Amino acid sequence: MISWWLREASRAITPGTSQTHLNPVVLVVAACLGSAALLQADMSQLVISLAVLTIAATIVRGVRDVLSTYVLIAPFTLFYSSSALVIQLVLGAVNPQVILANSCRITSLALLATTLMSMLSTSELIVHLGKYFPKTALSITLAIKLLHIATITMTRLHEVYRVNVGSTCGGVRGKILLTMALARAATYLSILNSLEVSEALYTRYSVIIEGLRAWR
Repeated sequence: MISWWLREASRAITPGTSQTHLNPVVLVVAACLGSAALLQADMSQLVISLAVLTIAATIVRGVRDVLSTYVLIAPFTLFYSSSALVIQLVLGAVNPQVILANSCRITSLALLATTLMSMLSTSELIVHLGKYFPKTALSITLAIKLLHIATITMTRLHEVYRVNVGSTCGGVRGKILLTMALARAATYLSILNSLEVSEALYTRYSVIIEGLRAWR
């Protein structure tokens, strides 16, 4: 189940998968304006926005990739909805409309982000956005690549640990050991990836910026 979810997550957030490619500056502006509009939208506007974004994502990416996005966001939406409901019950102020509105908002933001990411070329992002905001362009590019690599790495880790742990013990104890092993591996990989990002920023920044300055 976890391995399947990680594969779907990797499919959803892979950049440049759409046949439609737009100028990275346009995509960044669209992401900022779209996110701001969704954060300010009311319930009826969120429902319409979710429907429109689903249709637009289907046209741009295809039904399969849209389903992967829904699979990606489902655990987070479920966790939020459950937590919000518990808090509302404790406070004695149950309002399902607020939970539904925020769930639509979260899903809409995820659809917007993955759809725009599918039309993004990271190399073009550095070239176009780097002319004006080189640090921002480099940081966004590295973050996107790091996020994609992390899902692939976690998928492979889960497959390896599942085989190793499953051969020694099963049942609830095996699931607990598998979860603990994945948590430790995720922690170590997060630290390693942070170091890699810092190194990439340090070693590649001057080269890229000098190239952009020469290009200008």
